[in-house]
Amino acid sequence: MMIKKAINTTKSGRFFLSQQPHKKITQVWVVCHGYGQLANYFLKWFEPVFNDSTLIIAPEGLHRFYLSGFSGKVGASWMTKEDRETDIIDYITLIDNVINSIKGEINKDYHLHALGFSQGVATITRWICNTKHQINSISLWAGEMPKDLNYKSCKSKLNALNPKLFFGKNDQFYSKLAVKKEHSFLKENQLSFSYIEFDGKHKIEPEPLQILAKSILSS
Repeated sequence: MMIKKAINTTKSGRFFLSQQPHKKITQVWVVCHGYGQLANYFLKWFEPVFNDSTLIIAPEGLHRFYLSGFSGKVGASWMTKEDRETDIIDYITLIDNVINSIKGEINKDYHLHALGFSQGVATITRWICNTKHQINSISLWAGEMPKDLNYKSCKSKLNALNPKLFFGKNDQFYSKLAVKKEHSFLKENQLSFSYIEFDGKHKIEPEPLQILAKSILSS
């Protein structure tokens, strides 16, 4: 007879910042990368919107691995299908702790924007629905919302955050049919996302990113 047990252990989770936190920061973005990315490279995509009053934080998934074989380039993942419930708890705790670590160093009235890309869409959505942090706006980029969340209990929270959904016209991982299915899922669960389509592939492109930044600044 096989018996499964689990034990809590200390593990360091890393994250990268666009700048050193300071009291003049009035806007914070927490951005979650996609499958196989590392947070430091993912953060570079946001350089077009770096500025003195905005702090962009990129936590990294706790599971790092070689992208090909047993050496070479390394990527990270938020979770797999194996022991997924534990992984979800772990990354929600990670993101909470990242925010806790910097909020005392910035303006206390900061605007918190949450953004997920690809696999990070499910990550950031689950975090939003479970965190006690006050989030002000959200955007989901080139990924699917988790299908196992209880949206009856968190749809009001999500819909109040001026949610936006981004997909590139030439996204190699999401066909027009796949995007249409995601729209249907949102409608079925009464989730009122604004949809933004842009010229580009499976990536965060500078132009729609800058438009997003301006919309957050004016909100």
